[in-house]
Amino acid sequence: MKTIPNRWMAATLLAGIVMTSARAQEPYDYKTPRESHDWCTITIKTKPANGPDLPLVLLIGDSITVRYAAEVGAALQDKAYVSILGTSKAVGDPALLDEIKLVLRQNAYAVIHFNYGLHGGIEGYRQGFPQVINTIRHYAPGAELIWATTTPCEQKEGGPDLGVQERNRIAAEHVAKAGIAVDDLYSLVANHPGRLWDGGGVHYSAEGTALQSRQVAQAIGARLPVRPKPLKVLMIGNSQCPLLLSNHILENLATSNQKGPLITVTGCIKGGASLKSHWEAGTGPETARGMIAGGGWDFVVLQDIYHVEEPDFQPYARQFHALIKGTGAKTVLFGTASVLRDYPQGFERLHRIHLAMGRELGVAVVDASQAYFRYFGDHPTTELMESLFAEDKSHPGLRGSYLYGCGIYSVLTGHRPAGLASPDAIPAEVAKSLQETAWEQHQATTRALAP
Repeated sequence: MKTIPNRWMAATLLAGIVMTSARAQEPYDYKTPRESHDWCTITIKTKPANGPDLPLVLLIGDSITVRYAAEVGAALQDKAYVSILGTSKAVGDPALLDEIKLVLRQNAYAVIHFNYGLHGGIEGYRQGFPQVINTIRHYAPGAELIWATTTPCEQKEGGPDLGVQERNRIAAEHVAKAGIAVDDLYSLVANHPGRLWDGGGVHYSAEGTALQSRQVAQAIGARLPVRPKPLKVLMIGNSQCPLLLSNHILENLATSNQKGPLITVTGCIKGGASLKSHWEAGTGPETARGMIAGGGWDFVVLQDIYHVEEPDFQPYARQFHALIKGTGAKTVLFGTASVLRDYPQGFERLHRIHLAMGRELGVAVVDASQAYFRYFGDHPTTELMESLFAEDKSHPGLRGSYLYGCGIYSVLTGHRPAGLASPDAIPAEVAKSLQETAWEQHQATTRALAP
């Protein structure tokens, strides 16, 4: 759990405003009226070491939200990690957008539950509310959004809170256009038979806060992503695969995509092995055939040696596929890159024989040799080509293994790997390029395999 102190927050926001103004990108009006006691509180909760893989939820709002946040977090403790951005900034104040950006840039949230309506004037609210939606949508494009209507303040005459009602009407118009779900906290409170406010008439008693927290937790819980059934994958191969397995590349890609299935990978990896030698090893418990026959796999990935020719590849690919199909699993043919000294002829050979067998068997193909071609471009430098290989220029390095992993992940899940987890040793821009290359190649191979 990371808590950002108010003093640090204020300094950060001030620095951000000064820098932005200096660059003339987003001019600010420093005369924006604010309250005499201006505040902001941020608490970020993410997965702890060895903790469960749960989606991230963000509550955005004012002091009403701050009061029910802890109870919402407790209600969802086994379902999500709940963070909060609480602030006194009014809709229409550019500093509010800064605070939202600061928080949304830190993590990818599955659900964002937001509300503002008790601070500032009506005209500022009218002009600024669309900016709030646009900012959240821009910095959290994958999040499910829930707008909470503003709760009423207690009126001396016992009548309706006309100011809050007007704000809710303004918000309702924009929320409806944006297709955002609504959590109607206003009606929850206004229609309650008892008095729910504390002595100040703005905030709520323990009963009122509990009432709101239950509804908020229910609204969020109904929109939390439900992961598909985890995938169990058996990988049969040789020394092209160890970095892929030891760095848990497939597992980490899967974990970082809240909308996709988790993946567990088991390897049957033998140095220098071919599909032929794997087959001829028999049916013992540690052999490829024995592990396939044990069942329970969703996918079995078959990877042959880089110098394999059609006469040795075809019969064993067919036999393995028949065995795999008989257990109810799906076959994936994984054509790796060849050694660098065989570029481009060896790469073309692996591409050709795997694509032909994929068409014959009607199975998916991870065409890594073509992915390497795609990543290199038409006129690759030696440095770029060597960047995908280990020092021996025969096996994939970490970047090459990551490209392998993104390609396999695309085939197994049908999900684009863009923006998902990558090893710390790979620069972000390089990882992004490898992700996009793998996805583009997956799409091209899928088209090539189509009848």
